[in-house]
Amino acid sequence: MSTERRWSVAWTRATENLKVVEPSMIEVAAYAPRLSAYYNEPHNHAMLAHTQEMSVEDVIAHYRALRGEQGRPLVLLRDERLVGDADLRGIGGGHGELAIMIGDRSLQGQGLGTAFGIMAHALAFRIVGLTRTFVSILPENAASRRLFQRLGYEIDDSPPARAIADEPSDITMALGRARFEQTFERELAALRFAPTQASESESGLGSRGPRRA
Repeated sequence: MSTERRWSVAWTRATENLKVVEPSMIEVAAYAPRLSAYYNEPHNHAMLAHTQEMSVEDVIAHYRALRGEQGRPLVLLRDERLVGDADLRGIGGGHGELAIMIGDRSLQGQGLGTAFGIMAHALAFRIVGLTRTFVSILPENAASRRLFQRLGYEIDDSPPARAIADEPSDITMALGRARFEQTFERELAALRFAPTQASESESGLGSRGPRRA
């Protein structure tokens, strides 16, 4: 058994309540059927850079694997309904890789990716203590590239950035904490951070799982 402090970030907006949550494995099991459907939706599947479909069991194993590698998996809730997920992985030396997916196709392209991206980066920089985040994007995923550009990312071909690329053709980008904090000062003031406590088994680790950037 392991006991870890996890966090949530909430943002109450005019027409909706958004929350980014580090879920317990009990919550992951409850969310896994919907996450599996999101991962396997044809468009999402093509953008995730993995070839096999993700079963419910695969989703649970993926979250356990991230935890086992000291990653920070996140679920994205809109008015308490699961609409996607994100994660921080490869954390070390003040750096980490971030991935995010709005899984509900009916909600893509409406600005939710930017809003949840702000919240996930706020957690990365203010709670986890990172100073720089990287993303690796498939060249054909123009929507993801536009999202990260809106968040302040710039092309980065340095060795630390290229180290996270799965393929030589992948686009790598980086964002520093100071730039992010300055760009989104007003939005950050509206966020509310809260710790959560979870005690659960982290055994049965699975594979690395999909990349959502």
